[in-house]
Amino acid sequence: MRLQPVTSFEVQDSYEILASYETIREVVNGITIDSGAVAAGGDGKKILKKGQPLSKMANGKYVPYNSGGADGSENPTVILKQTIDVTEGDHVVGGYEMAKVISERLPVTVDATLKGKMPFIQFA
Repeated sequence: MRLQPVTSFEVQDSYEILASYETIREVVNGITIDSGAVAAGGDGKKILKKGQPLSKMANGKYVPYNSGGADGSENPTVILKQTIDVTEGDHVVGGYEMAKVISERLPVTVDATLKGKMPFIQFA
């Protein structure tokens, strides 16, 4: 008799990025992703992965964090709550302003610069 659990299916991006549920603050009313600022992948899709740090631009829309940017994209303020496809245009999605996240599960390299720019996000 086999008592080990068997994964029968896996939901896309079902991995958890939060290390704790104690201190979480989500963005009220969501954030608008600027689809024009998202690079297309090899398949032509513009996909942002769950956990992507985002920066708010002067137009009020959010773009992916770019450590080498000089246009405002170098100042992240929010962590993306779920994976989103913006190929067809801008989308409003959820984000975390304050949270404790698992660094290894984020789609970017977590370094001292990123940690310094996001004081309300704890990287575990």
